[in-house]
Amino acid sequence: MLENNMKNQDTSLNPEWARRIKQVGMRAFEVEEMLRLGFLEPNDLNIEEFEKAALNLKDIRNKLEKTNIEIESLNNVDIAIDKIRSKRIKDVKIKAELRKNNKEKEKTRRLEENKINRINCPNFLGREVSNRLKFIGGDEELVKRNGLPKIISFLDLSSALGLDPKDLQWLVYSREDSSVDHYTRFYIPKRSGEKRLISSPKPILRKAQSWVLNEILEKIKLHPAAMAFRVGVSILDNASLHVKKEIVLRIDLKDFFPSIVFPRVRGFYESLGYNPGVASVLALLCTDSPRVLLKQDDKSYFVEVGERCLPQGACTSPNLANLISNNLDKRISAYAEKSKWIYSRYADDLIFSTKEKIKNPNGLIKGISKIISDEGFIVNQKKTRIMRKSNRQIVTGLLVNDEVRLTKRDLHRFRAFFHNCKINGIEKVSTEIGKDAMSVAKGYLSYVNIISPSTANKFLNLNPWLSIN
Repeated sequence: MLENNMKNQDTSLNPEWARRIKQVGMRAFEVEEMLRLGFLEPNDLNIEEFEKAALNLKDIRNKLEKTNIEIESLNNVDIAIDKIRSKRIKDVKIKAELRKNNKEKEKTRRLEENKINRINCPNFLGREVSNRLKFIGGDEELVKRNGLPKIISFLDLSSALGLDPKDLQWLVYSREDSSVDHYTRFYIPKRSGEKRLISSPKPILRKAQSWVLNEILEKIKLHPAAMAFRVGVSILDNASLHVKKEIVLRIDLKDFFPSIVFPRVRGFYESLGYNPGVASVLALLCTDSPRVLLKQDDKSYFVEVGERCLPQGACTSPNLANLISNNLDKRISAYAEKSKWIYSRYADDLIFSTKEKIKNPNGLIKGISKIISDEGFIVNQKKTRIMRKSNRQIVTGLLVNDEVRLTKRDLHRFRAFFHNCKINGIEKVSTEIGKDAMSVAKGYLSYVNIISPSTANKFLNLNPWLSIN
């Protein structure tokens, strides 16, 4: 009856009743109400069993409620799956984005690290010059015995030169064509009428080459037969060795500086104890290819036209030429001494003289030519001269028959130049020859003074303007 009343009056049901009904169930609630209202006596019921049954019923109802919730959730399984899928997709996207970001960061880090490594320890500095660019090996004890600076890495060398590694790499990188040339190039006339290319290094490269010259090249002992490019040794010293001889023989080396190419220079630095990488960079600093200027689309390019070699005009080239020729001088000196000839070399001029009256020195020429070829040089056959005592004997432009003297040709040339300056003025002559006439005149006077101070005084007396500072 109460249950029917509740159904009919659901909207007016006491909230406390509803809560209790939910806890113990409708039948238990009716019993409680009948007891409360006096319709039933406690004795009529087993209260203990009733309470136990009520608790049991409550537990069953709780389980049933949970089951209903689970059943209800099963009805929404597609929604739940969609939620799970969405969450999983979102998690996957987040993880993928994190992986992508980490990958990009790692890639950037590696690129930056590689960039730094390429600068600090380059493994490529151009075609044809990078095959031995390995900064390992070498002989540190040999470097120490030679009294040379310890350099085992690209960073060591850049630090010694006072250059940033990027700047050193810019200086030595070998390019077939470039918009930048590290040399100023011009031609000077030879005595033969041909032109000689002079490559003068620009300031940054000149400074680096000067360090190499002072700290490495000048510390290596030269063979005494090498007379050119040495402090305190002049053409007079070279010529004096061959005065009053029966025969003076001159053999000329063809393309002396150009024949000393990059691999030979690198090999020389390795012979000092430096590892191949350091030797390569040092050789790149001291060599260069002859280049021509080409223009295309209003842009200028300096293009290689020959093999990388010693540039005439670099301060390192004369010493390197002498040092790389050490073995040549050693072998020829031994051969000449055995044959009773005196030998000296002034750059590419090999001079031999003897007091022996030899009819035909072709045997000596043949033997010397073989050594020259073995050492990687070429004889300029057109310039080989056999000068006997009965004729003029000239060594590096000086007469040596009875004493060292200036040739009449040179004396006439100097006299004419001084006279031209005196009559027409320094400014006009400078314009005619395209260089400072005063500097040229003083150079001639200094040269004459080395050979014959008395002749230099005569020139000075006739041309007092030469004494003007």
